[in-house]
Amino acid sequence: MRLIFAFAALFGFVEAWACELTIPARVLVTTTSNGTWPFANKDCTARQFDTVHEVLRDQDGSIPVARLQAAIGQDIQINSDEKSVRIENISYLIRRSFTDVGDAGMAISNPFQGHLISLSKDSEFVLHCHPCQFNGEEVMRLHVRSFMGGETDYSFQAKFSRYVHAYKTRRNINAFTSDLKPEMFEQARVPAAAYGQYLTDLSRLSFYKTNKTLRVGDVVRISDLVPQTLVKAGDRVELIFENSHVRVKSQALSRQNGGVGDEIEVWNQANGKKYHGTVIDHNRVRVDL
Repeated sequence: MRLIFAFAALFGFVEAWACELTIPARVLVTTTSNGTWPFANKDCTARQFDTVHEVLRDQDGSIPVARLQAAIGQDIQINSDEKSVRIENISYLIRRSFTDVGDAGMAISNPFQGHLISLSKDSEFVLHCHPCQFNGEEVMRLHVRSFMGGETDYSFQAKFSRYVHAYKTRRNINAFTSDLKPEMFEQARVPAAAYGQYLTDLSRLSFYKTNKTLRVGDVVRISDLVPQTLVKAGDRVELIFENSHVRVKSQALSRQNGGVGDEIEVWNQANGKKYHGTVIDHNRVRVDL
């Protein structure tokens, strides 16, 4: 019997010290937590406020309170007058309002008047941006209109980061490897600010070789590759004369070594003329008419 009372007393002690906080029926989640809770709460710590905010930041739409409670855990008691609460996430609002944002990374700075804002149930939103390029910093303004709560404007800044698809290695690749194959690589996302520095196209991979050892997981930079010699001086090459209307093939002798994209001199034995053309493949040179 004493053991039962002891457990009961301990349970009552834990319950007395459990964190309790209230979530409005509709709330706007604007940015990261600052360790506070702007609504009614009891016996909670800054860390517990952060925990709840992290859960809310990943939500959008009508969320059952029971589901939020399960995600947050039993050491924090969620109180609400509704069975479900409406979470409005500023990041989701921006993506829904401006399709040009796409999958750009987003960071909200210079935040609203609070990281959580209670909204009327009938609130409507209009978002404005400047300069609306969604690459770098943008000045944003959220206009909230409600018959119950009037109209309110919130100004803030959002920083957008664009990404492109590059490639990273699936395994170690030794320096000066020339037999490069697409299956040696897999796609990776890198910031758009570095676009042009990274390998983004595998279709011309066979024209290059590595100039350094690449470790598994390395994102491949253009500077990690050098063109292979596709044409050597003295080799017989296929010479292609072309423009938008005509394409003529001939034979010639190369006067220089060259890799893909290099301009070299060739000699057409048939007419005794010299031409300057661009190396486009193994022993293939194009002359633009």
